[in-house]
Amino acid sequence: MARGLQLAEPPKRRNEAQKAKNPAIAEASPTLFAKKREEDKVQFNKRVDRAVADGYALLAIRTGKKVPELLKEGLEALEGRYGKA
Repeated sequence: MARGLQLAEPPKRRNEAQKAKNPAIAEASPTLFAKKREEDKVQFNKRVDRAVADGYALLAIRTGKKVPELLKEGLEALEGRYGKA
């Protein structure tokens, strides 16, 4: 009778190999994705002139705020003037 192909066992996956080397990784893995978002955020991509981008960057430096905070304040100011969208 034929003995068939004698293949080697497939290599272990990276995670399994790391767990075998370091048991502390095995304990930390379940909590890797347990972090919860504080609030929903999305990426805001719009093309603007270089002068506008530089103006926001300089204003952020002067006020010590981040550009998203300045955008939020700008929206609030426009809503106060023209009403909510």
